[in-house]
Amino acid sequence: MKLLFSSRKAQMEMIGLVVIVILITIGILFMAQFALKETPTKKIFTRKGLATSTMSTIMKTTIVNESGCFFVEEAPQLEGRILDDCAANRELPDSYFNYRCRGMDSCKFMGQFIAERLNETLNSWNKKYQFNSYLIRGTEKVDLITPISSSRGGCPPTKDRDTSSPYPLNTPSGLVESILYICD
Repeated sequence: MKLLFSSRKAQMEMIGLVVIVILITIGILFMAQFALKETPTKKIFTRKGLATSTMSTIMKTTIVNESGCFFVEEAPQLEGRILDDCAANRELPDSYFNYRCRGMDSCKFMGQFIAERLNETLNSWNKKYQFNSYLIRGTEKVDLITPISSSRGGCPPTKDRDTSSPYPLNTPSGLVESILYICD
């Protein structure tokens, strides 16, 4: 009888050890899963930083006078003179624009130029994005240029998206606010 009891005790000890090993293994698997997973905070910080630096670069870009461009001043910045010209003359005929390039007025040129830069960078990195530029007068907020989206789609408010800070520019026509959204 004593021999039967000691083997049963040994069996219980073995089962206990197996249960402990299984629990430790499950714990290690959970730790590995969370350690290898990219944290949402890091992802948000990366997208926000990318949006801010991209927006800053685009807005500070100086437009080189290509053939077929007419500029009132030599090499204007996109955020300054060209955006201001677009805001001031967007509802007027083409002949009223001070800046023309590639056969387009400043609004159309700016939209095409920004789309090209975003396509060369964010789109080639497989990032979804949306660029908006608004003219704000009082409570009225209208698109200054047609919103620009990646070839994979834009970033609607229903998506998880991060943004550059709005880039405001006071113009005689009203406040121009440009913003870049980047999403997954």
